[in-house]
Amino acid sequence: MTESNLPAAQPDISRAATDTEKLVVLTRLLSAYPCRTPSDFRLVRPAYMQALEDVGQWALFEAERRINQNSLGHAFMPSPSELRREIDRVMEPFRERARRAAEERRLYQWPEEPRALPAPAGDPEAVAKWRAKRNADMAAAAVKSASAPFDQALFADKDQRVQRTPADAVSDFLARQERRHDALRSESGTEAGHDDG
Repeated sequence: MTESNLPAAQPDISRAATDTEKLVVLTRLLSAYPCRTPSDFRLVRPAYMQALEDVGQWALFEAERRINQNSLGHAFMPSPSELRREIDRVMEPFRERARRAAEERRLYQWPEEPRALPAPAGDPEAVAKWRAKRNADMAAAAVKSASAPFDQALFADKDQRVQRTPADAVSDFLARQERRHDALRSESGTEAGHDDG
């Protein structure tokens, strides 16, 4: 289904059709079309009402409009299943849009970050316990971040690196790259000073 199948103005599809509205639509359809079923509506009313369970008011009236515009392809009163199928066909673009929106929410939703629970209101003991737990958690996090292990080989010259200028950092990087390329050239058998360019 495409967005063009949806009406330009969003109808209220959430409002359920009442039994009275269902009977009004069925009465209008019975008045307009000849029946292929028993002529006594009391015999088939339960089947129609069962077929119309949980339908929205807008979908019911829209299905009636489409039936009157020959969407079924015949000139008879629709059977209960035909009427329900037409209502489902009316609702399909909305259901498809809801499915796509749910899938997009599932795919692009950021994972929930754990957040501290708010302080309980009213009970002073509960508030005191909450504050004590929050302070303990904050202290544990501070100790963990301060004592995080790091690789001494990578950060042995940390103090010197902090004092370097950007130009020093670039020249150090270029010197390391040149030494790496020289080592690769010597392993492959070419002269260290010769550039294959």
